[in-house]
Amino acid sequence: MALPLSIKGERKETPVMRSSLKILFAIGVVFALGAGRSFADTVTFNNSAIHTDGTVSFGSTVTLTNGIIDGVAHDVPNFGFGITGNCVGGFGCINLTTGAFVGPTGTAGAFGYMGNGSTLTVTGAIAGLGITNPNTVLFSGTFDPTATVTVQFDNDCQTTPTQCTGTITGPLTPGLLNATLAAALGVNPNSLGGNDQNLFFSFSGVSAPTTGSPTGTATGNTNQLQVVTPAATTVPEPGSLILLGSGLVGLARVARRRRVS
Repeated sequence: MALPLSIKGERKETPVMRSSLKILFAIGVVFALGAGRSFADTVTFNNSAIHTDGTVSFGSTVTLTNGIIDGVAHDVPNFGFGITGNCVGGFGCINLTTGAFVGPTGTAGAFGYMGNGSTLTVTGAIAGLGITNPNTVLFSGTFDPTATVTVQFDNDCQTTPTQCTGTITGPLTPGLLNATLAAALGVNPNSLGGNDQNLFFSFSGVSAPTTGSPTGTATGNTNQLQVVTPAATTVPEPGSLILLGSGLVGLARVARRRRVS
């Protein structure tokens, strides 16, 4: 006896039904991936241009002593805190030392230093978070040991030494944010890396040696330390779950109606 081609009350799957099921599957995949996915955050330590101080010393290494940091902020969404401390003006401090001198980079006025053997710390107090000790370490890290820290002198250093300015820049390895600060900013205290840039002016010394490293001193200017951290895992809000659930139920009903009509 031949079997019937179809059972009463059922219909063959239509393109519309297949489309609806694909939509259901796609929404489920997006939700499953998005619900537990983390994204990187950026925390920036900075100081305004009017707060210039600190000493930059050039030799076999480069050091910045008591450069000024007056604030820290979470980039997106943007909010942050002022930093006070023991540096000039009552602000927080940034101190760094590069690794050993490597040599000219090949760019005019630029010299490379090793990231290996470097140190970098930001200290200060944040009254709004109950961090009252001005010597509290707010961030500690090092330059990337596989990369080069670059010192770039501008063109004025050759023609008008009294107006000589320049920058120190380099990528960072994973470091550590103060736990209280990280919690207030909503980020993980264990950073993924980042980048540091320090400007200096009023350089006095030899910026273009025929051999060896530049030598001399300068005054610290704007400092910017960008720290990249893993974001906390995003947890869907109850309202979002309800909205998603309603949509899935609605699509399921449409698919069911088309199946039995």
